[in-house]
Order: sequence, then structure tokens, then C-alpha cells
Amino acid sequence: MKSAVKSVLNTLKRASAAQPRPAVDYPASGETIVSAQYTIRLSAPATAETLDVSIDQGPWLSCRKAEGFWWHDWSGYGDGAHAVIARTPGKNGRFLMSAPVGFVVLRP
Repeated sequence: MKSAVKSVLNTLKRASAAQPRPAVDYPASGETIVSAQYTIRLSAPATAETLDVSIDQGPWLSCRKAEGFWWHDWSGYGDGAHAVIARTPGKNGRFLMSAPVGFVVLRP
């Protein structure tokens, strides 16, 4: 009985200690971008050594770390709806993924 309780407690500890995930800070969900260039800002766990973004389910692009955030300079994009998602390596070779963020480009 004691081992069963111990097993349940260990499972609960692991679940509550889930790794923090990266997040897309900007553009914000639903934001409209009107410029020809945009720098995407991201947050990641302090332990992250790399961070990548994918825009519109395209290839994974590396980001740079500066001033406590991660950044990706984006240009050459067209008008319309877009989505960005971020990833950083996690445990056991799996990636920690951000929630996708949708936004619109509408240049004058």
C-alpha cells in the first residue's frame, strides 16, 4: 500500500513540475502589422539554449537572444493572415512548443 501511495505522489510531482514552454510575445494574437519589416519577440525558459520559429508552417528559423528575450527579424512577407509558433529543445529529444499566434499583415 505504501509503495502505491508513493508512486502516485511521484507521478503528481512530475506533473506539477512540467517544463515551462516558450511563448510568442509579439506580434500579439490578432495584431495587424503595417511595416515592411518586423522583429518577432519571444520568451523562453531560462534554461533554453536555442529557440526557433516557424512562420506559416514554414522551415524552422533560428532566433537570437538579447536583453532577456529571443528575437527573429522577419521581412519579405506578403499581406494577409499569418501564424508563428516557437520551439526549444526539451527533455528526451522532444521539443517544447509555444501556442501558435495568428496575426495579419496589411501594408499601405
